[in-house]
Amino acid sequence: MAARLTTPKWLFGHVLVLAVVVSFTQFGFWQLRRHAERMALNEVTVARAAAEPVPLDEALAAAEAEAAVGVEPARPPDAALALRDRRVRVAGWFEPQDEVLRRPVSRDGRPGYHVVTPLRLEGDPDGRRLWVERGWVPDTFDEVPVTEAAPPEGRVEVVGWLRATTTPPTGWVAAIAPRDPPTGRLVTVAYLDPERLEDQVGGPLVPAVLWLESIAGSTPADAARTWPAPPEPHEVTQGPHLGYAIQWFAFVAITVVGYAALLRRVMREG
Repeated sequence: MAARLTTPKWLFGHVLVLAVVVSFTQFGFWQLRRHAERMALNEVTVARAAAEPVPLDEALAAAEAEAAVGVEPARPPDAALALRDRRVRVAGWFEPQDEVLRRPVSRDGRPGYHVVTPLRLEGDPDGRRLWVERGWVPDTFDEVPVTEAAPPEGRVEVVGWLRATTTPPTGWVAAIAPRDPPTGRLVTVAYLDPERLEDQVGGPLVPAVLWLESIAGSTPADAARTWPAPPEPHEVTQGPHLGYAIQWFAFVAITVVGYAALLRRVMREG
């Protein structure tokens, strides 16, 4: 009966099952590696979120250095990850006449926008502006400046977390991705692209976005405003990779047990 299991048909089946088991096992270990990378990145995110805020240029220089040598737990080194969640403090003046609405952002099932306002940096020799993502407003506020969500007037000190700017995708993804008009002044944007938006603000843009945590220098009237709702902090989760790994290893076990049962039944019938 063992000879029956060495016929060309059965040999093909053995090789096929072996290939499936090896492939599924590799997929499982790949997901475990992704999970380890995610946990390492979470440690960096939590540490940065709890750190004392540093000057903007110090954070930008540290991010650039890490992206260059690949300190981040990313594969390959990623400039956006090197920048993300660095906590900074900057001073300057908001310029709401040049703000934009980033879309689409929903909250509690309601469509809306994030109000993104340029901050003219204090003491900056180049007159740079930094985009500050101040918070969420419903989509009924579709004109800028958003008077119902006006920023504080005068000099302010802002604390928040850095994010990378965004640019339109290229390649085949560009055909299905949202896109901003190539010319003209923008009110709502899909991408905070410094190259596209630099012409409609009063100076060069910092290649980063600050998600607002707090503002020092605001008045009681500013604090009493309902809008914008504060930006939601970056969510730190384990991600799906561990669950995916368990699924792949479960598939391996099912394949091995099922094929062994099939072989046993063939042997018994013989």
